[in-house]
Amino acid sequence: MMKFNIKKIAAFMLMLAITTCFAFMPVQVQAAQKAYMKSVNVKWDFKKNKTISFKTKYAGLGMMKREVKMTKYKIKNSKINGYKELTFTLKFSHIPKMSGTQVHKCVNSREFSKYNSIGGDFCYAIVDYNTGKALTANKNMDVYVQSSAWVYSPKKYYYDSHGCWVSTYSYSRTIKVTYPKNYKGLCIGVCGNTVLKDTKKDDSFWDGKAAFGKTTYYDKKDKSVAHFMRVTK
Repeated sequence: MMKFNIKKIAAFMLMLAITTCFAFMPVQVQAAQKAYMKSVNVKWDFKKNKTISFKTKYAGLGMMKREVKMTKYKIKNSKINGYKELTFTLKFSHIPKMSGTQVHKCVNSREFSKYNSIGGDFCYAIVDYNTGKALTANKNMDVYVQSSAWVYSPKKYYYDSHGCWVSTYSYSRTIKVTYPKNYKGLCIGVCGNTVLKDTKKDDSFWDGKAAFGKTTYYDKKDKSVAHFMRVTK
């Protein structure tokens, strides 16, 4: 039986949820520096209204695909003088249909037994292009993120011939990012995971301390794990 890593999803929701009471600071212009995100092995093909296929780890099955699509992408001037407001919706699909053989192998694997999860995990990240750090935890960057609650679709079930099964949802949520008009480092990424459990470095990334390249949300040898876009307006 499949069990999503609810702790991980909840952590993402907590880190990306920002109170509606902001204390906006004067716009700051950052000094030029070497762009960290340019050096990491990710694809820069994420864009609105395009379905992206990314790889993520499944228990007993290794790296397999999952899909995400960004819709309702819109940028406008914020009500706060000197700021812009970006809104978009992300929808992560169900895990791909599994054959009976795959279902049996997954739920009877050592990884499933150890982590009580089939994997198929995903995340999205709002990061700074120059530092590679999560903007949701770096308030000195003067970027603020709000997000709706996750919306879950009805479950789908996949079975084998031995009575084993897994269930899956699709997930969607709307995100709003408020940022200074002169800020050019805003990046949005969608990613899988190369392991079934977050590491301390992953936690450090969400805390705004470690750069994206230190996480398990991308692979140095496989660009298809993480897909990014730069916000240019």
